[in-house]
Amino acid sequence: MTDEPRTPYLGYYLAILVAAIIGMAVLIFVVQWLTGVNIGGGATAIVPPMAAAMLVGQRWAKQRGATPTSKEAWRFAFVAGLVFFALQILLALMVAASGVLGPVNQGFIGLMVGLVIAYTAVAILMHRWFVMMGARSALKAK
Repeated sequence: MTDEPRTPYLGYYLAILVAAIIGMAVLIFVVQWLTGVNIGGGATAIVPPMAAAMLVGQRWAKQRGATPTSKEAWRFAFVAGLVFFALQILLALMVAASGVLGPVNQGFIGLMVGLVIAYTAVAILMHRWFVMMGARSALKAK
């Protein structure tokens, strides 16, 4: 048995993901405060997992000298997707509990869970794509 984790760089992914989510929230707030324009939405929500997966791919290639195998890339994509899902559920619960959205009923909760599941499915595919893209770009830069 090896000491290497089955899904390497997951902690690094989580740290970048959380930092990117906070950074995007601050960016949205500052832009809205300065210009009055709300830039929220899907485009700003998809950037954090995309950036985190790409940076993981770059670190992977720099430290290992190769891109992840297909199996390793898919494992990373699915496990990172589970981490992403858990984080999105936590954030959704925090928003719902804060009362910002007004009273929350069961239909709304079902809709939020459905959206988070769909969003996570897209994120899994993006993780797979961008971890490989990041690794390839790091190897080309050598």
